[in-house]
Amino acid sequence: MSKQHFEFELYRINIVQGYLMLFEEMNKQIKTDQDIVNILKQAIKPEFKTISSGPKNRFEWAIRDFVQYYHQRQGGSDVYGITLAKSVIETAGETVTDTGIEDSISGLEPPLADTCRLFFYMKRHLVIIERRSAIINSRWRQALEEILKAVARALQYSGWIEFEPIPRHEEIIEAFKSFERLTRLRVILRLPNPEMSRYSAQLYKEMEEGAIREYLQDMKNPTGLNKEKGKLPHATTEIAASGYKRGDVTMEGLRNGKRDAIKTGSAAARGQVDALRDYVRGMKDVANTKEAQRVTSAILDEIDRIAAPPSEDPNE
Repeated sequence: MSKQHFEFELYRINIVQGYLMLFEEMNKQIKTDQDIVNILKQAIKPEFKTISSGPKNRFEWAIRDFVQYYHQRQGGSDVYGITLAKSVIETAGETVTDTGIEDSISGLEPPLADTCRLFFYMKRHLVIIERRSAIINSRWRQALEEILKAVARALQYSGWIEFEPIPRHEEIIEAFKSFERLTRLRVILRLPNPEMSRYSAQLYKEMEEGAIREYLQDMKNPTGLNKEKGKLPHATTEIAASGYKRGDVTMEGLRNGKRDAIKTGSAAARGQVDALRDYVRGMKDVANTKEAQRVTSAILDEIDRIAAPPSEDPNE
């Protein structure tokens, strides 16, 4: 992929509900898209930050530049953006003194920062993060979740927001189909919202009626699970493939004539739009222009390409 183009990874927004508190007024839940947007708006305040450490450096993570984007689709105002910044606040290394070379820790003021843009597509509860090596190869997800959790707590929400990678198109489904005999399927599901396929609708209904937010599925049968569409193993796989899960999906059984065990679903799908990376990064300053709307629409088209929304056609 060209480094001049805007490249990203795709994640699902999952709402996690916390434990109920003694007083009812302290049990405000994250229920609507506006609740999520309110958390993002507040996250740019300077008091919300988190610290992480590496072998030689200490980093400060912060969020800035909340923006609402517009696009050329119907109702084109459901995309929001933020900038995630990772600043080097301390560096350990050797320094030259008048008498020799010593190990020391240096601080920078103001600290140098690496940044990336994130776009939240609220209609589908999806978020993309720009692929910048200094960010994407570090603990950005934990840092982002820690900041947004602190914001939610400050706004008196009892829950918080987490992000789960949506794997390459049908990666989990393809792995599921690749077993001639699937003897074990293990995954922690989260209640789907807002997307589900018709095959997973019944499982969603049962989770919702049972007030189940997370559901540990660990299915086993030495003679093989039923892999037919609409049955529990297939429905579970459909929900997990859409990013409504926590962690990996484990599968065991007979594959290619041999016993095999795999873990899948941890790597996020990647996309690219035919727009200059620097322009996309700077769109926060020109979000209302026609060109910015065109590029935002192109990002949404690419999201739909790599993670197609559930089909409404009953024949599919």
